[in-house]
Amino acid sequence: MTQRTRWYKSLSLRLLVLFWMLLFGVASSGYLLALWFSKPVLPEPLPVEVQNSLAPLLSDVETFRSLAPGRLLAGNYRVAASVGASGPERLQLDRLLASSHQRVLMQQLEASEPEQVPVSDRMLIGPFSLEQYKILLTRPLTEQERLQQVISEQRAQEAQTTALFVGSLVIAIILGIWLVRPLRILTMATRQIAKGSDAPLVLKQLPRRSDELGELARALHTTAHDLTVSRDAQRRLLSDVSHELRSPLARMQVALMLSQDDEDSDNPHLQQMHRDVERLSAIIERILSLSRLENGLVKLNRLELDTRQLVEQLVADLIYVDAKLGERVKVLPDDDGERGDWPVIASDSELLRLVIENLVRNALQYTDNEVHLSCQLADDSFAIAIRDFGDGVPEAQLQQLFEPFFRGDPARHHKAGVGLGMALSLRAATVLGGSVSARNHPDGGLEVTISLPLHGTTERA
Repeated sequence: MTQRTRWYKSLSLRLLVLFWMLLFGVASSGYLLALWFSKPVLPEPLPVEVQNSLAPLLSDVETFRSLAPGRLLAGNYRVAASVGASGPERLQLDRLLASSHQRVLMQQLEASEPEQVPVSDRMLIGPFSLEQYKILLTRPLTEQERLQQVISEQRAQEAQTTALFVGSLVIAIILGIWLVRPLRILTMATRQIAKGSDAPLVLKQLPRRSDELGELARALHTTAHDLTVSRDAQRRLLSDVSHELRSPLARMQVALMLSQDDEDSDNPHLQQMHRDVERLSAIIERILSLSRLENGLVKLNRLELDTRQLVEQLVADLIYVDAKLGERVKVLPDDDGERGDWPVIASDSELLRLVIENLVRNALQYTDNEVHLSCQLADDSFAIAIRDFGDGVPEAQLQQLFEPFFRGDPARHHKAGVGLGMALSLRAATVLGGSVSARNHPDGGLEVTISLPLHGTTERA
């Protein structure tokens, strides 16, 4: 029974909580950094020259008593707060400053020595005391003091921007580790399953998760196992059935030869039966070869091999069996003393011939025109192209050509086999370390290309 994900372990719920926590953390860090860089400036001792310049104006008690908040004392100095000896109006504050900076004014009045501290766009100075009276003064900020204030605000903004950037980077890293990485693992596992793996190694950790990703990983693991069992059963069935059919077919061939005498050599019925038995034997042999390739039972016998000589011998064998059929196969370039791009390599001649022969025979079955074989060298590989001059294949069916038993357009395969030649060639080329691909040639016809590595090359033309 499939293990279901409980609601409190849901990936959606976890993502919501994770996003909330990360956004809260980023916002909090930005706020704290802004507070750190924009914290109130501490009062500084009042310069001696300022005290000396104001001392004559603040040495008279009557003058002190008459200084009310808002009054201009001298120059740019204005009274911000005053404290009298007694009475209901003992404490008086400037209304504009008190509305937003009352706490600073009260703290400054409690200071023991005259100090200065910036407040908004003004400098608060004091307290100045005489007998039982106190006053605070303000003056506009100088250009240098304004510049320092702007620099402090810029630092606070930079701190917030840095916090948002670092926080976003942390979110990306966490999501990459916690969410994106498992998705990439699932993608790689899917590709491994498509290639035939029954237990992808990348799925070892994910099934332990209790959310939807873990559920998907467990489903993929089960699917991979089921697909492998199904494929193995299909291969064993094909192999077993084909193997069991070989013996009665061999006996039928012997019986058919023994029962046929000179008088029956022209009997069309016996000839047709003989051809059908041979064709059935060839089909069974192909099924067995495909089964051996898919189960890794083929061992390579790498020897020095001249690829052009191999294809020329293949063409000669086709001519020997059927002169008209073999004469339609042309090896490019034409026989003019040049080798062209055909290399000499170290490979398994039987397996490479199997690949080329199946593709050539398939091309001959689908067209009555010539079939051309050519070779092209690259830096570390070479490609053998088999091109026919038929009607080509619909683009949607190109990838299906290499599936077992696929035969394409039913109207075009009146002479074709059962659809194993292309699949067998692909498996054999894979064993040789190469690949097979098909395309519709721009000038018409189908072109199938065998790409093989040159690591075993002993000579290049």
